Amino acid sequence: MEQPKIIINTTMSKEDYRKFLYISAFRRNKAMIPFLGLISLLGSAIISFDGGNFNLTRFLVSWMALLALALAVVVFKVEIKTAQRVKTDKTGTFDSVNTLKFYDDRIVIDNQALKSTGELEYGQFYALMESKDYFIFYLNLNQASLVRKKDIDNPGAFKEFIVGKFGRKYKRI
Repeated sequence: MEQPKIIINTTMSKEDYRKFLYISAFRRNKAMIPFLGLISLLGSAIISFDGGNFNLTRFLVSWMALLALALAVVVFKVEIKTAQRVKTDKTGTFDSVNTLKFYDDRIVIDNQALKSTGELEYGQFYALMESKDYFIFYLNLNQASLVRKKDIDNPGAFKEFIVGKFGRKYKRI
């Protein structure tokens, strides 16, 4: 029987989920903040024209106000989504232990609390992203699984192994 190359026991707390949503909102897509800045800039340019005259003070104030409003909306959305997920979690997803076994060609995921087991080949993943605290395995654009770096015995060896498996699908954020 083939032995796994690496075994990781990891959990996801409510705070980990919240951090993941912020990473998703602001760091996964590096164009998000410039996009919000551009949209607020355009809105403030429209607000700043008064009878054919451009008011620089109104432009700057409205740009900052619209940018702050846009960022506040994203933050509010993340907080609401976190609260809803925590409130509706009846399966015990949070704080249950996921055992990930990494083989040469696949990952086997086991969660005793949820009584679930799954097996995926590396090619079935959409992407792998690494943040300061997590490795984020995206199954598709909207579904991901977190592995906390603090749960990994040898993060350097794990990174070398997993980046080799994901190649171009790996991204540091």
